[in-house]
Amino acid sequence: MIRYFLAFILVAAGIHAATVWYLPRLAMKTAMARFEDTGMTANTIAHVPPTDETSRRVVRPSPDLLYSVCMLDLSDGPVHIRAAGWDGYMSLSLFAANTDNIAAFNDSQIAGDIDVTIVQSGDAGVALGSERGIALIRRLAADDAAIARADTARREGDLCGEADPS
Repeated sequence: MIRYFLAFILVAAGIHAATVWYLPRLAMKTAMARFEDTGMTANTIAHVPPTDETSRRVVRPSPDLLYSVCMLDLSDGPVHIRAAGWDGYMSLSLFAANTDNIAAFNDSQIAGDIDVTIVQSGDAGVALGSERGIALIRRLAADDAAIARADTARREGDLCGEADPS
C-alpha cells in the first residue's frame, strides 16, 4: 500500500512541476502568436487602440489606460525601448518568456522618457533572462482629451528596436 501511495505522490509531484514550468511558457507563446496574428512584428512598437467593453487584448484591460506593446526578440542582440514622457501616470513593464515580470519602471521613478536597453543576460542593460519576451507601456488617460494627448505622445516618442551597437 505504501508503494502505491509513494508512486502517486511521485507522479503528482512530477505533474505539478511540469505544469508550473510549462503553463507560463504556453501563456506567453499564445500571447505572442495572437500579436503576430494581428500583424505585429518583433522589436516594433504597436499602439493598441483604447479599450472598451469588448476588448480582451490583455487580461482585464482598464479603459483608463492606453497600452503600447513590443514583442521582444533578442536573438540578434540587445533591444532598446523608449517610452516617451507623459504628464500623468506611465509605466514600462518587461516580461520574460516564462511570464516573469523582470522589471517595471514608472513616472515616479524616472522623470521624462523611460529609456532602457534589454539584453538576454549580462550587465550591459536590463537582463530579460530569455531570448523572447514582451514590453508593455501603459499611460493613464481618463478622458477623451487625455487619450488624444497620450496617443500623440506615444506615436511621436515611443520606440522599440535593436540597440545601437556603438
